[in-house]
Amino acid sequence: MGRFNWDWAGEGPPDEAYERVTEPERFMPLHGWTLEAVERLQAEYDVDLEEGKGMDAELERSSLARPTLKMTPRQESCAPITIAFTDFPGIAVRVGRWVTEPFPSCGCDACDEMPEGAFEELMELLHYVVAGQFRESMRLQPGGHGWSSREFWLDGERRRSGGSRVPRAKAARILDGKTEIVLEWQPWQPKSDDASTC
Repeated sequence: MGRFNWDWAGEGPPDEAYERVTEPERFMPLHGWTLEAVERLQAEYDVDLEEGKGMDAELERSSLARPTLKMTPRQESCAPITIAFTDFPGIAVRVGRWVTEPFPSCGCDACDEMPEGAFEELMELLHYVVAGQFRESMRLQPGGHGWSSREFWLDGERRRSGGSRVPRAKAARILDGKTEIVLEWQPWQPKSDDASTC
């Protein structure tokens, strides 16, 4: 339960709670915590780090508090991670090619999210990606729209999955004549302690 612990008297939140955000600045620690997590990942894994604006139009739809970061493993079989720092304040993340998620997921009073919970969910997502426990796909539905799906698991067991509709034209452009693309991302490679192998 969040900080506000609203008492909805068993009937759920009122409509106005979905439009109200009390103390959005409570999410500001997400920026610092995320930067620290990126530093740790860059120190531990064989990745290149880029920083700038205009790196991901979908993540950068809202105003940014700082430049976007992208960690790209040097092995092409490993999923990249792109992180935008919104001035909500919050975090918008792309993992792999098509999966995007915001942290917090909403921020309204009805959801009553707190920064600690949002950061825990972000770290769980990053763990799946870095551990290579992540699969995504894009396909065209017969005669219909495109469909992007994702699956994350822990120790071989399915843990989270989901999907979303994609406009047919966008999916067709991505697929470039194929009916489906499935990406089975591999674990990120740790940096070698032996400088001669770099």
